Amino acid sequence: MAFSDRLQALREHRRLSKTALAKKVGVTTTCVWNWEQGNTEPRPENLMALGDALDAPLDYLESGVSWHGAPSTDLTEKRQDTDLTLPEVISEARVRIAKLAGIAPEKVNISLDY
Repeated sequence: MAFSDRLQALREHRRLSKTALAKKVGVTTTCVWNWEQGNTEPRPENLMALGDALDAPLDYLESGVSWHGAPSTDLTEKRQDTDLTLPEVISEARVRIAKLAGIAPEKVNISLDY
């Protein structure tokens, strides 16, 4: 299992949103989204903060070393899009649009009309 999959499974197991985890680690929600998509990997200091925030050993996060507290990887436990908050959906959409357009996520502006 890749780091990105372990991170997402552990975050969901801890019932944390991407935004909540980002706040605990001191990074942006986009940063967490990129880690979970496998686009980037955290710096060592952020990896340590992830371990603290998720109450997980670094060995498990880094290389998937067996750990009794590891979450199940059963796909039926994956969180559905309907469980996301509006800011999380917008953040994920911004990153996806930027990736497809070949631009930085900060350059993508999304507006909503209610």
